Amino acid sequence: MILQRLATSIRKQDWFTVLIETLIVVFGVFIGIQLGNWNESRAGQRLGEEYVERLIVDLRADLYGAQNLAHYYAEVLEAVIETDRLLSLPDPDERDLVINAYRATEIALWPQSKATWEQIVSSGHLSLLPDRVDLEPLNLYFGYDQSYETYEVLENSDYRKVVRSLIPITVQMEIRAGCSDIVDNLGSVQGFVDPCDINVSPEVLAATAERLKSDSRVIEALGFQFSELQSALNNLNGNIGYIEKSISTLSDIEAPE
Repeated sequence: MILQRLATSIRKQDWFTVLIETLIVVFGVFIGIQLGNWNESRAGQRLGEEYVERLIVDLRADLYGAQNLAHYYAEVLEAVIETDRLLSLPDPDERDLVINAYRATEIALWPQSKATWEQIVSSGHLSLLPDRVDLEPLNLYFGYDQSYETYEVLENSDYRKVVRSLIPITVQMEIRAGCSDIVDNLGSVQGFVDPCDINVSPEVLAATAERLKSDSRVIEALGFQFSELQSALNNLNGNIGYIEKSISTLSDIEAPE
């Protein structure tokens, strides 16, 4: 409608009206662009706020799993140390040696909840996160899946391979049945079953313990197992620090001012 009036004013050479109506058109276009930019900005802000909420949920789940995993590997490390002590004795308790040697091979996994972070990065949406978000601990945490890397290293350790090849399958089955892991309904390990109960005859335990004592590969690989577990624990505790710092920063942003 206004364009028709503008055309009529030009034909009549009514330049004042032409000026006014041109300004109206320009102003209308400007307001439309500004509203579009504002709506786009608001949509980006809402998406950034949604990302913050989702990251907090993911990180809290990972903190729970990482803390349980660190506690679990601390118990595995204790089994390594106890196995080393028992092997140094001339006549160690056979049951304790078999159980601890086996527990020193245990592994567990709590994979990162990184779907939200990967969506943010792959979509190029890091700039949508509020300016106060500290990206450093997030990058350090999500840049390296410590739980998975630890699992892979320990799964393929020489100690694990040697010990599990020396302990008979029937004994391993009994350990799994009555002396294994405590796992919650989320699949997170809580530690080892206590008290430990295995239904194995003294003769079988004695023979198994003797196989462990007489194979030089066990004590040789045990030292490296200790080193790997100690490194894994240090790295897991470092990850817990990154998670806690990220949660703290994101929660401060999420909270109303």
